[in-house]
Amino acid sequence: MGFNFFKSEYGKLIIVIFFLLIILGGFLIYVSFPLLGTKTAILATMPVDPFDPIRGQYMIIGYEIGTVSKLSEVVVGDNVYVLLKEDSEGVSRYQSVSLKKPSEGILIRGKVKEVSGDSMFLDYGIEQYFFERNAKIPTQNITVKIKLSDFGGARIVELLQNGEPVKIEYADVNWKD
Repeated sequence: MGFNFFKSEYGKLIIVIFFLLIILGGFLIYVSFPLLGTKTAILATMPVDPFDPIRGQYMIIGYEIGTVSKLSEVVVGDNVYVLLKEDSEGVSRYQSVSLKKPSEGILIRGKVKEVSGDSMFLDYGIEQYFFERNAKIPTQNITVKIKLSDFGGARIVELLQNGEPVKIEYADVNWKD
């Protein structure tokens, strides 16, 4: 009767921890993958909701490319690829949309959340920007610099106001005993 490592409690614990680390590592790679991409784009925003004190310190960002022309065969939940083209000011704007990934160009992948008339409303996964407590962030003339993976995944790199990085101000909080 020999000692079997994989049947012992320590062996089972090590196997469970190993699988949890693999799952955590996979999640971190998935979230970080767009940040490893070489492409960047600056997106124009629509009016911004500064934050909701009930839900926490964040702002909701609406993008100009959040509403695009409807594709005839699209349904809610489909992934679509929006091809972007830089304008003279360096802002990436909507050029076209497709169900299939274009072979070249700057593209961002969005999920169809609603179809209405001749328009589709898309979600890119970058519609919320979280920041520290007591921060004051401007909401006028905001553009967003993003990093894009080759598959169209996007992550926010920084907020820009009039082309310059946003300066975050913090409110003085005096804690009284």
